[in-house]
Amino acid sequence: MEVLVYTTAHLTTIFVSKADSTGFIHLLKLPEKVSVLRTISHTFLSYLARTRQRPGVRLVLSLFARAQNQYIFPGSIDNPEKHVLDDRGLIKWWCRAMDPILRENDEESLANKDTSSADHANEVKATSATAFLIVPGCDSRETHIFFPASAKKDTRERPRWRAQYPVHQLCHDPSAPPRCLVPRFPDDPKTRFLIDLDDELPEPVEGENAPSGTGLWRSVRSLDQFWDLMSFRQECSAGRLVGFLWLVINPPGMANSTAMPGQTRASTNTDKPSNGAPKSNPPEADPQNQPSEEISATTEPVSSSVSESQPELVSSFDRPPTATAESPTNPYHWPEAGRGDVVLNEVDYKTMMEDILDHFYDEAEIVGSTKAFVEQVSSLADQLTWGKRVKGSRIVETTATEDAPVNNLTTGLIRKRKKSDNESNEKTEVPVLAETSEQFSTPSTPVEPAGINMLNSNLVRKKKKT
Repeated sequence: MEVLVYTTAHLTTIFVSKADSTGFIHLLKLPEKVSVLRTISHTFLSYLARTRQRPGVRLVLSLFARAQNQYIFPGSIDNPEKHVLDDRGLIKWWCRAMDPILRENDEESLANKDTSSADHANEVKATSATAFLIVPGCDSRETHIFFPASAKKDTRERPRWRAQYPVHQLCHDPSAPPRCLVPRFPDDPKTRFLIDLDDELPEPVEGENAPSGTGLWRSVRSLDQFWDLMSFRQECSAGRLVGFLWLVINPPGMANSTAMPGQTRASTNTDKPSNGAPKSNPPEADPQNQPSEEISATTEPVSSSVSESQPELVSSFDRPPTATAESPTNPYHWPEAGRGDVVLNEVDYKTMMEDILDHFYDEAEIVGSTKAFVEQVSSLADQLTWGKRVKGSRIVETTATEDAPVNNLTTGLIRKRKKSDNESNEKTEVPVLAETSEQFSTPSTPVEPAGINMLNSNLVRKKKKT
């Protein structure tokens, strides 16, 4: 699993870039109903969410679910035991993997509804979270099919899963142009669509009296229209469904209704392009790449582009009460707990990822390829050993099976068989057991046998002699 972590002054984004398996987990001979990969995925992402949480700063887990034979391990599709999910199955799989992280946090109120002061006070005491899902080409009702089974137990007033884009939680100005409301990540279909739409922007006009542009595209004028057109993109309309998933986590002291705090820059000529269009670059942060469940490789702490633009940031918002003294002009946040055993710079990390793609992970070369990968990381990090052995147990919840209640039919559902004429004339009595075993009912009078039915002579026809 490759995970990119971006930190800004007001938002921490954990983006799942790639996830894949070799398909050899069947060698552990685990029960079929136990999904070890889903357990590892949500445990690793939950660990990152806990270690990357900052006081007074939202955190969002973001991913793009697209079914494919292999992502990271070339040749793994040749393994007949590898279970490749289809498009719908993969979206549901990721929703079930994210749901335990969602349930670790409390529920939050709706951002568009007025909540009482008591509800607001209870909400800001603990960490709250809500999941958002968008499947291009599916409406809100069709998207609810992909939600996990636990979503049916949520109340309508405070749903934990929603079929929409969390624009109010991720953007400080939802009225900005659509190109400023969608983040850009590497190898992401949203980013490629944004780049294509940026070609529609007018060319900048040089000069002091040049008119300022609006920063709007010619074809797409709103965020809803952007998501509608995403369903016609090649990656989203190739006969398979894709899903965009966000899990927004609010720290204590911040509610869902709390809007993203804004930032104001010093009025310089370099703040905006000459055509007046606002910048839509992704938030500059420290992309910290987590290539697997057991290690984490990160880039250099501070880049030159971040350090040059940081002095221009000016705080123009009120911090939540629980916020610490962390300066908003320094969004860089790299806790020691989430660094892992190996720290690589950007060049060495790209070398490591390219080496993975140069090997095959089929049944014949899986051992040699894995050994080469471990040795290369040790060489790049200048460490003899690295990694940790993960060992744990899964608690299986057993539910007591109760005996099914007997379904007694009511008398209204019982139909009696109609008696024939002969049976209706005859009266039979059945002996009934008395209160004690020694007492029986008195025997009934014997019924006289029915007489012989003699035919009349007129009804008898003799056979003619031949």
